[in-house]
Amino acid sequence: MNTCNSINSLALGKLLKKYKLNPKNKQKIILLAQRKTSTWSTLHRQARILKFKETITQQQY
Repeated sequence: MNTCNSINSLALGKLLKKYKLNPKNKQKIILLAQRKTSTWSTLHRQARILKFKETITQQQY
């Protein structure tokens, strides 16, 4: 389930590379992208939130 059946799968790949998320968070973004109601601004917002949470947990260790 790592593939996205979207016309904009290249743009989704660029988004995932831009934020450099871990595999678990990448999967969350991919699942969010497969919804019919998702928009690019929603995907960017969610990626920023996940990246922020990821950096906070890394700083705690």
